[in-house]
Amino acid sequence: MQLLKITSSCRGALNLKGHLVRRLFTQVRVENSSLGSSDGHSTVKENNPVADAASLQHTDKPKTNPSGSSSLSKVNVSNAAKLVFDKKQQYAIDKALTMLKEASTSAGFDETIEVCFQLNIDDRKPEQRIKDKILYPVSPIKHTLVAVFTKDPQEVQVAQEAGADYIGYEELLQRIRKRRFKFYWLVSTPASVKGLAPVSKILGPRGMMPTEKMGTLTEDIDFAVREFKKGYLRIENDPDSNVHSVLGKKSWSVESMITNCCYLYEFLSDKKPRAIKKNYFVGLTVSSTMGPGIQVDLNSVRELVNKKRQDDFKRSSKETAMLA
Repeated sequence: MQLLKITSSCRGALNLKGHLVRRLFTQVRVENSSLGSSDGHSTVKENNPVADAASLQHTDKPKTNPSGSSSLSKVNVSNAAKLVFDKKQQYAIDKALTMLKEASTSAGFDETIEVCFQLNIDDRKPEQRIKDKILYPVSPIKHTLVAVFTKDPQEVQVAQEAGADYIGYEELLQRIRKRRFKFYWLVSTPASVKGLAPVSKILGPRGMMPTEKMGTLTEDIDFAVREFKKGYLRIENDPDSNVHSVLGKKSWSVESMITNCCYLYEFLSDKKPRAIKKNYFVGLTVSSTMGPGIQVDLNSVRELVNKKRQDDFKRSSKETAMLA
């Protein structure tokens, strides 16, 4: 019985000692955390009575950038110009492009403004397909890369004088096989085009296989290279009868992009198949790289095109009268 009492007292002493050790360890840990913080104040404010009012007041201030404004206000300013529009409404072309320009996005580069014309054509019929090249009044491409596929020494010299960016035969084949090519146009002669047969499955879906219709399969290499270096773009409809193209950059003026849009409208009008009598243009949408698509009223584009034609007619009439 006495042994049991001694054992119980020993257990009580051990429990009391363990409690004191844990309390002392907790106090030391709190003090070390308060002394080891980099900014001179405690990370646990409730358990540190040494923290002064100045340090607590300092932590409540928001961090500021070098310009003097807080990061929170900067985020609010950047999100203040979000694009708000009605998806079912059709806007005038100038209004739609202005909305895209003024809208803020998370892109850190100069976004591309694209246009999509929906046409009433049947892609299953070859005579109704749209496949051609276009040179805009304001070219969206600064530097058009042109390659010449040939191994004839005379043709190589002609291509160099014309300003071709890539010239070769086996070297170009290796680039195309590895899909490490950056050129936009590939020019070839009828004698050399047979060598592109092994890579036709790579070039074909991209619309880069040399053809007479596009002007990339020709004997006159000098003329072809100089023409494509001006900034020609490929125009081709997709299986859903839509024609996509680039109008310009977000930093461009609205007038420049409207000029290109009207020019594309006239270009597609000239490609209208004879079998289609009316309702050739079904819809029009403009969008940016990181922005949504905005529907455009086709009548606004037609009015601008008709006005341009009237101005051109008046200008030509005056010139004819002056010459007479």
